[in-house]
Amino acid sequence: MSEIAVTGTQENLKKAMPDLKNIWHHSFQQGFAPIKTKDSQETMYYYELHGTGPRRVVFIMGLNSPCQAWDYQIGYFGPKEEYTVLVFDSRGVGWTDGSWDNYNTSDWANDFLGLLDHLDWKSDIDAVGYSAGGQVLLKALLQNSTRFKSAALLCTTAGGTRPWTGAYTLISNMWTKDPNEQVARLIRINYKEEWLNTRPTDGCNFETNFDKIRNLVKERNSRSRPQSIGAMVSQAVASMRHWVTAKDLEKIRSTGIPILVATNGWDNFVHSSHSEYLKEHLKPKNFVVFEDSGHVIPTAKHEQVNETLESFWKQ
Repeated sequence: MSEIAVTGTQENLKKAMPDLKNIWHHSFQQGFAPIKTKDSQETMYYYELHGTGPRRVVFIMGLNSPCQAWDYQIGYFGPKEEYTVLVFDSRGVGWTDGSWDNYNTSDWANDFLGLLDHLDWKSDIDAVGYSAGGQVLLKALLQNSTRFKSAALLCTTAGGTRPWTGAYTLISNMWTKDPNEQVARLIRINYKEEWLNTRPTDGCNFETNFDKIRNLVKERNSRSRPQSIGAMVSQAVASMRHWVTAKDLEKIRSTGIPILVATNGWDNFVHSSHSEYLKEHLKPKNFVVFEDSGHVIPTAKHEQVNETLESFWKQ
């Protein structure tokens, strides 16, 4: 069994950015945006633009995960002539600068809005935030709702307590020496065991979904840089400190922006009841539950997620 890098490969530290020409066969661009943080320091944010269509969609990834984790969405929407898809690495993740930083999800959202400014994306944006990325999207809606045409919130929270299993695994993984074991532990808390043990239905050559996801992690991380402990902890603290009040949610609802909230039936990182809370206060146009999925619905349920998003945008 070959060793898997947990968050990226050391060889990529010598590169300026990932080589995507053999990965994607549609039109794409890569770049870095200089973003001023709250302490007036400049952080270089890595981003990718896929496709050249008139409909602008941005995907905001979750905790300590690079933009490659949106591969299934990039591969679906990027080649379609109606879309331009933006994905990016958040502060301290992948190809974006950052280590020990004292920031919160409001600062994170400010970074995100700065990236949109750099690209001159000022209006009519369909935004999708997953997990901690959904926290960022909530804060961005509070800061500047007029940019957004719609908002999709996947497996996220307005704040509050989180399941202990996820936090314990992330912390204890720091003392797990074998990278293969680290990755295996992360896979098993993010996806349902029954699903991991079944054979994939997409015709691939892997015996189980666990083998497929393990290979997917390896391939994605081959296009990313390793994350430092400082960056990992800083982003986790920002997510755990996140809080959006009921009054804030009412403010978002009052904008009239169409909202989709999606959750699952089993989750080790965000209580599914938190999505019910968002449903109660945001009154979303669409509320979707993937009953047989774990936390990572953009991967485990990518076909259904993509179809759900596309249908939502076209309503």
